[in-house]
Amino acid sequence: MITARIEDYLEEIFLLECTGHEITVTDLAERLGITKGTVTATVQKLVDAEMLTHERYGALHLTREGRRKGLMVYRRHEGLRAFFHELLGVDRDRSSEMACSMEHYMDPVTDDRLFAMLEFFRRARAERAPWVDEMFAAMETRVDLSSPLSVLETGEKGTVVRLSADEGLRKKLQNQGFTTGVCVTCLDASVEDSVTVSLDGRSFAMPRDETATVWLRPVF
Repeated sequence: MITARIEDYLEEIFLLECTGHEITVTDLAERLGITKGTVTATVQKLVDAEMLTHERYGALHLTREGRRKGLMVYRRHEGLRAFFHELLGVDRDRSSEMACSMEHYMDPVTDDRLFAMLEFFRRARAERAPWVDEMFAAMETRVDLSSPLSVLETGEKGTVVRLSADEGLRKKLQNQGFTTGVCVTCLDASVEDSVTVSLDGRSFAMPRDETATVWLRPVF
């Protein structure tokens, strides 16, 4: 089984191979920051999986399949890093860290779409398409995400955007006035099992489990 850790090894061996130098267990241990013993054990797994050849005390060589897999992981890493860095503006080191975490969970369809999106974005940026600057400006704008009434603190308020309750409770809440666009104020959130709210000039206590089904967009 090719685990995420083994994919990390394949990527590092592939990158070392691309430098044109002979690859040893010592090189790989230094690159990964781990002991030679740990590397040796994983190298044997790669040999057993026919991803790598390794003569005792000799150099490491990727097989055709190992090289193909190493390239795939590298491409995913670079695609994700570019997405975070070039599109979202995350700094390069942090982008690389996040790419390392996500690269093992990609599939070929997602790969293709990610690379196509990056290519489209890069062409648009090179052509100075107006929407590129608009996109970056939009990303600097705060987006107030909805959250359930149950997490509001005393004094906070929001407008109803949806109800996630089942049909019976949803009808009850709608009859109480919880409809889309209505402003709700949390008057008292200090009680463990209930929340006192203000709605349409009325104030009343609600069971906290019911408030968890009322989703609000914050109002400041």
